[in-house]
Amino acid sequence: MKFIDSELMEKYLQGKASPEERHNVLMWLMLNLKSSSADEDFTEILDRVRPVKDDARKDRVKKRLFALVHADRRQRSYVSRRRRRNAVMYAAMAVMCLALAGMSAAMVSSQKEMSAIVSWTETEAAYGEVKEIVLPDGSRIWLHNDSRVTYPDSFAGGRRQVFVSGEVYAEIVRDRRHPFIVSGDSVNVVVTGTKFNFRTYPDRRNVELTLVEGSVSMEYVTPRGKEGLDVVPGETVSVNLKDGNVSRYVCNADEYVSWKDRRALYFNDMTLADIAMELEREFGVKIVIQDKALGSTRHFASFVNDESAVGILRTLCADSGIEVREKDSVIYIHNH
Repeated sequence: MKFIDSELMEKYLQGKASPEERHNVLMWLMLNLKSSSADEDFTEILDRVRPVKDDARKDRVKKRLFALVHADRRQRSYVSRRRRRNAVMYAAMAVMCLALAGMSAAMVSSQKEMSAIVSWTETEAAYGEVKEIVLPDGSRIWLHNDSRVTYPDSFAGGRRQVFVSGEVYAEIVRDRRHPFIVSGDSVNVVVTGTKFNFRTYPDRRNVELTLVEGSVSMEYVTPRGKEGLDVVPGETVSVNLKDGNVSRYVCNADEYVSWKDRRALYFNDMTLADIAMELEREFGVKIVIQDKALGSTRHFASFVNDESAVGILRTLCADSGIEVREKDSVIYIHNH
């Protein structure tokens, strides 16, 4: 699940959630209805909720859910990969419609809430791309390598909130009365005004936060439950969402976030397998680790001189008897 509790979702579907809980669920739905794991997530939740046999109500649920989908499609134009995600979204909706009889009022409690879901914009950076956006409050976010941010057309209420996937660098306009929340995969970064780098790729177990200036708190969910921590300037914090382990590193924060201006790669205690995925995003190459054990080796390194993917891998593997070779545009890593 992506920062949503199944018991909370169950309360929402049964119409028992508070206004604050409804808001949290609606934001989660807005972000995750297009997720490739949405069908599995919804099935898991809906298995816990007893459906009511009422075909008329089920039909109303279906109409409202698909109205949401069509409104979202009208608002934005997606690349082919996004269209494939929309197909997954329709599949998830079908699963929901079959099980949500009697829950139409809970699914979209009012037209106002419906509008709040669809009046959002999504911006995406492709592999090897850096893209800058300016948010409604003047805050700025840079997207890096297969990353995306979803944000409202205007911030309303007591907080400012956006949703991200991938890696972003953010410069947030200070506003103590309206905290800024960056939500990722099972993580919320809460700030009032600051500069930080946040990395939360769905195919990685770790999320990573580097604070350049200001102060932030990070909330996250692991199998141990919901936890939180504070980060100080010049510090990188890495959280393993599978086991809850936390690692902290002192870094030159300005250099660490320099990827928005030039190619800069930093690997803090990362496995070779995770580094390979990072390089695939950065350079648009295919990397094959032929010995599974090699993928679990861990590395600390930085590369800021525009090195190639092959050059980076050869540097990382130079002292371990590992061979890196390139053939037919594929990079292979294996033992001698």
